[in-house]
Formats: sequence, C-alpha cells, structure tokens
Amino acid sequence: MKLDQGTKKNACIVGVGRSIISRDSGKTAANLMSDAIVAAVKDAGLTKKDIDGLATHGMAGANGYDLNEHLRFPEINWYGQMELPQVTAMWGVLEAAMAVEYGACKYAVAVMGLMKPKGTGSKGSRRDPFAGVVGAPRISGNQQFMTPFGAGGFIFVFWMARHMWQFGTPRETFGHIAVTQRKHAVMNPRAIARTPLTMEDYMSARMIASPMCLYDCDYPVDGYAAVVITTPERARHLPNKPVQIICGSQNTGPRTDTLQWDDMAYDGAKFCSQKMWSLAGGLTVKDMDLACLYDGFTILTVNWIENLGFCKLGEAKDFLKGDRMQLGGTGPTLNPHGGMCSEGRVHGMGFIAEAADQLMGRCGPRQVPNAKRAVVANGAGVQCACMVLQTLD
Repeated sequence: MKLDQGTKKNACIVGVGRSIISRDSGKTAANLMSDAIVAAVKDAGLTKKDIDGLATHGMAGANGYDLNEHLRFPEINWYGQMELPQVTAMWGVLEAAMAVEYGACKYAVAVMGLMKPKGTGSKGSRRDPFAGVVGAPRISGNQQFMTPFGAGGFIFVFWMARHMWQFGTPRETFGHIAVTQRKHAVMNPRAIARTPLTMEDYMSARMIASPMCLYDCDYPVDGYAAVVITTPERARHLPNKPVQIICGSQNTGPRTDTLQWDDMAYDGAKFCSQKMWSLAGGLTVKDMDLACLYDGFTILTVNWIENLGFCKLGEAKDFLKGDRMQLGGTGPTLNPHGGMCSEGRVHGMGFIAEAADQLMGRCGPRQVPNAKRAVVANGAGVQCACMVLQTLD
C-alpha cells in the first residue's frame, strides 16, 4: 500500500496543539484528542466553524464520528481514518494534506496519540498493550497472534540484535540516541523524563530483553497532538509562520508481515525514503536543519538514520559518535523535543508537532537556530511514512 504527497507544495501546517502528557491523565482518549484539536484550532487563529476536515487513526481511541460528538464541528465535509494496527500519525497528516490540496476540505485537522496501557495490574498491562483503550484496532493476519499478547514490540529486539551482529554495532550507538534525546528533553517542559542521562546510566540500565535496555524503549503516556492543515494561499492570512509539506511517502514495502521480511537489515523505511527523496525536488539530508525520527525503540531511529541517507547502512555506529546530532552539533538536530523515549509516546504526532513548532521558531531554549527545513519519519517494520517540511517562502 502506498500513497504519495507530491511536490506541488499545496498544503501547509498552520496550527499545532497538544493535550496534557501524563502517566495517568484521568481522562478518556476522546477527551484528550478533543483537547489537542481545540488547542490546534485556536493556535491557527481559527474557530470550529472553519474546520471541515478531520483525520483520525484506528488505534487512537476514538474515531472521527464519535470524536465530533465532543467537538461539535458544524460542518465536516471530509473524514479520514486509517484502521491498520500500529498505523503512523503521518499517514493521517498526508491524507489530510491531499484532501486540502484537491479541494475536499479547506481546513483539516489531523490528530493522533495513545493512552498508556491500563490492564488489571502490571501483568495485565504488559500482556495487552491496548487494555482499557476504547476503540482498539481490529487485528488480522499474523498480528492476531502477537499484538494482543504484548509481543508486537519484541520483534524489534530481534531487529536490534541482528543489526549488532551484522554490522558490529555496539550498544553505545543506541545509547547515543537515548542520551542525545534526553539532553533535549531537559529543555522541554512537556517531557515526562527530564532527568539528565549519561552513557554510564544507559549502559548500566536494566535489560528489558537483551540487547534492549530500559532506555531503548519509549515512555507510555496518555497524550495526543494535533495539527491544522490548509493551502498556502489561506495560510498566508493566518497568524503563524506557515510550514509547507514539501513531499512525503507512505509505504509498507514488499511484505506486510515484519516476521516474514526478506532482509532484516532494513524495513519499510528504505522504500519510504527512496520515494520521498525522489519527490523532494533535489533536496537531500544535507539540506535538513533537524530530523524528527521515530523512536519507539532506539533501533528504529538508527534504522531511519541509515535509510534516509544520513549515513550508509551499518555506519550509524560511526555517524552517531560524539555530539553530531545534539543541539548545536555538526549535523541536523535529532528530536529536539526528546522523542517518545523522553517526552512520552504521543505515537508519531509528537514528531510532526515538534518539527512544525521548530520551523515556526517558537521552541524556546531548545530552538534549532535558523531552522528552515526538517525531515520527519514515523513508524517501523511494514508501516512507515516520512516527509519533508520547510518554512513557506
């Protein structure tokens, strides 16, 4: 399955909103999604009557129809909802961008996030990652034997071990990602984890499943983020600096089952990245000021770094040494909000929201100086998406 947002540059992000990010918010998914949407609409300088498009996700906890019972938008002309399990936030954003570009709606909101699993005790939570989530996704194929039992994420333990074996990647490579992101999260008042993290802390952390340790994993929270999308023409009349969606790609690759993948050295990120750069009008990683890359597990960030072309396959162990991707480093800044491992698992939309805020120039002490372009990546395994954003000329 593949949908592409081309290089017509006919869609812009004009507003960003978030719910609270909390270990236990005391709210429902629909409540938090509504909070994020209302904040995004207000940030864009719009009102409910302006919004006529709504993109949601099957695993977010509430579908578009039910969500509008909370929001009461007077006229929604376009609904978009992806139902695939583990679907990325970016798929909804790119669908909303295409809906705006082709006139299905004028102002679309895309929202995504997750609720922290709430089972009947710690064992229940670990067994069922969707326990307590209203509107949990339908699971089919091989996933029906894995996801309900908490096994979905452990695929990436094998992926991490394979990368270490095949390329000689040391654990410190993944540690550089965790330490860099935590350094940025210290400057993010929304972040759940703001205690400084050293490489020594990382290397001595308890193992979840060897070689993956505690700090290789994202931080489950109740939290949602939303963005408002419209055309460049309308965007110029709104209060925020518009952020153009230059191009993007959604791709599952040649197989739809991660366990049956042909080559464990890469995943759908390879195909997404190739397609996205072919649509980017000559832009490359060298033109990017920041990289907001998915970090459900640190191996996934390594995977995106290599497949996007920041370095060759297997060379992340050298590329990530030192402070290259830290704020003020020699390379593009990696996840200046702290990623899901430190800010909290807002499941993909946090990366898009942070990239937009950075390009709007409003991130305070963690602001990337003179940020003009960002590459953003969501997902892992067979469900991946990536896009390039830049400030509107």
